[in-house]
Amino acid sequence: RVKGGRILNPTAMFCMDREEYYGMLAKADKGDREGSIAWCTYVLKGLLEEIEKIDRLLDPEYVQKKILLPALEFSRSRKQITEREYAIFKTIVTSPKMRIRASDLDDSVIGAVSPVHRSRIIKDLKDREMLMPLKKNGREYTVQFTNNYLLRGIIEMLFAEGFIPASYEENSAPKPKGKHENGA
Repeated sequence: RVKGGRILNPTAMFCMDREEYYGMLAKADKGDREGSIAWCTYVLKGLLEEIEKIDRLLDPEYVQKKILLPALEFSRSRKQITEREYAIFKTIVTSPKMRIRASDLDDSVIGAVSPVHRSRIIKDLKDREMLMPLKKNGREYTVQFTNNYLLRGIIEMLFAEGFIPASYEENSAPKPKGKHENGA
């Protein structure tokens, strides 16, 4: 792992509020000192905000408490994952290295089941691409958030935390059908 490096998308700030962006651009286009200073201040403030977002995403505690656990709760509350799956994923997300072995899933997590049944539960989650082994044919697993049910929760939490622009909500909301579209 490289320490001190950052991934930064300097144009991301322009997507967060297009009206503000165009307003600041119009000020800069005037070519005067005031407009240039306003534009530079806007850009630097946006860069600072993007750096702060990256810093938050590099903080494991922040990611766990503000993104991952709420994303799991989101999926559970919509019944996209079962209570048992939620307990398993929560155990993984709250573990120090975000990984588990089947033996880590004790009775308090998945109920009193035999070791064979425990293995079946893990196999089912692997088959559904909700768990993935850390190594090929390995016996340590982590949550695979690329599954649609879990990914939707991650997207919602990133939106709630300001990592995804407001236009996401407008574009993701189902559009009501008009009279002619639904056949009425």
